[in-house]
Amino acid sequence: MDVWRRPLFLIFLTLLAFVSVWYHWMGDGGQQSPVQELLMQQPAECVGRVEEIQVKTSARVLVLADVHLKNTNSNERIPCEKILIFHSKNQHLFDDSRPGNQLYIRGTYAVFTRAGNPGEFDERLYYRSRGIDGKMFAESATVTDRRCNMFRNALFTLRQQATERLFAAMREDDAGMLCAMLLGEKAYLPEEEKEMYQRTGIGHMLVISGLHISLLAAGLFYFLRSYVMPMKGAVIVTIAFLFLYAQFTGFQVAAVRAVLMMSCSLFARYAGRSYDPLSALSLSGIVTIVLEPAQLFQCGFLLSYTAVGGILLFAPVMEKSSRSKLWQSVFFSASVFAVTAPIMLWFFYEICPYSVLANVLVLPFLSLLVGIGAAGCIVSFFWPSGGAFLLSFAHYILEFYESVCRVILSLPFSRIVTGRPPVWCIIAYYIVLVSAVCLYLKWDERRWFYAGAALLFLICLSFRPRMGFLYTQLDVGQGDCACLFYGDTTILIDGGSSSEQEIGNYTIQKFLKYYGRTRIDRVFLSHSDADHTNGVEELAVNQDKWGIEVVGVVMPEIEKKDERYESLVSLFSKWNTPVYTMKKGDRFCLGELSLKCLHPFPDYEWKSENDYSLTLDIAYRNIRILSVGDLEEEGEQTMERAKGPYDLLKVGHHGSKTSSSPGFLHEAAPRHAVISAGRDNRYGHPSPVTIERLEQEGASIWNTMEQGAVFLRWTEDGGKISSYLRQ
Repeated sequence: MDVWRRPLFLIFLTLLAFVSVWYHWMGDGGQQSPVQELLMQQPAECVGRVEEIQVKTSARVLVLADVHLKNTNSNERIPCEKILIFHSKNQHLFDDSRPGNQLYIRGTYAVFTRAGNPGEFDERLYYRSRGIDGKMFAESATVTDRRCNMFRNALFTLRQQATERLFAAMREDDAGMLCAMLLGEKAYLPEEEKEMYQRTGIGHMLVISGLHISLLAAGLFYFLRSYVMPMKGAVIVTIAFLFLYAQFTGFQVAAVRAVLMMSCSLFARYAGRSYDPLSALSLSGIVTIVLEPAQLFQCGFLLSYTAVGGILLFAPVMEKSSRSKLWQSVFFSASVFAVTAPIMLWFFYEICPYSVLANVLVLPFLSLLVGIGAAGCIVSFFWPSGGAFLLSFAHYILEFYESVCRVILSLPFSRIVTGRPPVWCIIAYYIVLVSAVCLYLKWDERRWFYAGAALLFLICLSFRPRMGFLYTQLDVGQGDCACLFYGDTTILIDGGSSSEQEIGNYTIQKFLKYYGRTRIDRVFLSHSDADHTNGVEELAVNQDKWGIEVVGVVMPEIEKKDERYESLVSLFSKWNTPVYTMKKGDRFCLGELSLKCLHPFPDYEWKSENDYSLTLDIAYRNIRILSVGDLEEEGEQTMERAKGPYDLLKVGHHGSKTSSSPGFLHEAAPRHAVISAGRDNRYGHPSPVTIERLEQEGASIWNTMEQGAVFLRWTEDGGKISSYLRQ
């Protein structure tokens, strides 16, 4: 296939390169836009038209277009294209809203948050890819213009009715699965099934993918062409149906690609011209990137286009083979796996090596499932019992899918965690992959294929990040969590938050997998407060589910134990996680790494749980770190002398003025101080008093609420400190 004679493909490649360079060099660099700077966490009011209504399990969420924002404090109006509207308290606030209505809303404006840690979901980049500028939490909403978009309203109503029909005719879990597969409605997806599909590599079935579109379009075109109308009429009707269905299901990126490619194929047939799938793929990509450039950095876009690109790449290889259909099915799944593996690792940091087998087993039934689901849903509008009868067959297919997932996940090495691969590895991977296929096609020698496969394997071995020593203070909002990597050893110091939900799931385990870690050798819990421990509790409970083993937990050795301390010990014992204790003078040593306990001693009479915080002097070669948990002034006075200078001080109690006394700071003499606190927290952390004390000692201050995760790496000249978010 001579790609250089396809101008659309060359334009597509050029556009991808341009957008990549533009976002790398000309991105916002972490700065807020003027709208965000003015209205960050400010009371505001806005007027706009309802463009989209998203149905969630708890309430509706609106997307408003042609928005005019006004800061109610400064009374300054600033236009903005689109905004996401959530309810503040009343979950029925938007029940009367229809697409096209104009609304007047009062509430609080907030910016989309950036990912503060490696591996974390970037809310801001995701919504930027959809052209949405910000979000509001509405306290009141008034319809100022009831004119609605009849077309969008009809589609929205039809989708709601179709959802109701599916839930009336099927079990709740089955209906939730078909809602995602047929209607693009993901709010009702069962969490357990969703995770199983994703882990086994068949998560593409839970979205309106190109395969779904192709099956529906091919079936409709064949029916119209064979029984209803001439070919040209069937082409026009099928193309119209494709765009209508894409609008109906929310114009997901994979659906847009499939609709445009299928339309090109049908139009070529209509015009009597040959169809070039690579040019069609390029055209759809150009349209998507021109309309929403940030889609280039989204998982859905990359997986969709690399999967189709891989099919086109390996198609000539498959054509040269005269083997059985079963072998071709395996080869098809393997080719998709080969081209999408780096993308999967980039976004999810792990992969299931049996996903080829899973796809071979489930894909043959997908057309039957989609056909039965669509037919049953349509029939249920006119004959509910007949629709329920048809949909009952879908239940058995979904049961089969679930059984396949469970068997696959029970196999050894069903989860391989490599971490996020370096960019150079991904580029090298694709160069080798494409070269091996091209050389095989040109000289018809399989040795090129095998040599390429061997080289790809070696490249994959380089995916797992390697490091000597790295200390990271994670951004966990109003809480505390630090992670220390020493070779293959992983140590966690605290792990919890009072401001962020499921911090163990969405932050800590993602961070660990980002660096290819599946084992925590020790967790040091400074004390029992939930904002230091609830994420660790999640990790302990979900060890089998997340694939991260917690080998042991270390807690302060004290005679007087509070109730939460005891409950933590019981929890870890229940999940067969050993609990060790550490007292003043004890050391945990591993090679050149040493963690010495400075506080507390066993019979320490504490008044506040904060004051028995496990205080650690961490030393590695020429680096020293002091971690004090929530230690307050009384505890600072009784601890073993922390004789500085320290390269880094983890400031006590989130920067509260009751910690970090002048005498303690003078003794520790930290070069750098990191404060772990949440944005706009109700405690006012960090205290200006603490900031002033640190400045008087000459410490460079780092704050996770502003700079995200803070890293301290070892160098021969000492510790090199940096932050995840550029300022």
